[in-house]
Amino acid sequence: MIVVRAEKRDLQKILDLQYLAYQSEARLFDNQDIPPLKQTLADVENEFQKGIILKALDEDKTIIGSVRAFCDNGTVYIGKLMVHPSKQGQGIGTKLLLEMEKQYPNQRY
Repeated sequence: MIVVRAEKRDLQKILDLQYLAYQSEARLFDNQDIPPLKQTLADVENEFQKGIILKALDEDKTIIGSVRAFCDNGTVYIGKLMVHPSKQGQGIGTKLLLEMEKQYPNQRY
């Protein structure tokens, strides 16, 4: 598994993963109207322009995880951390967060 910066062409696949990964949260709260399930491709494209989106790839180069962040006035805001449900519990989310911290050295979180 590797973690690299996402490219614009990855955004639809990341959004599809987001819809899948956040289903468990929606079930937990019995609410399908949570923001990650309402986000559009245009919303993700705006986040892509504003900050950094990382993707985790498996050995087949399939996107199995992602995280987003942006910096505002010296503070980094991290959001939309997701891992494919079948890959959860394997440290992928941790690796995504550690790599995101490398993207913004010497910043507040």
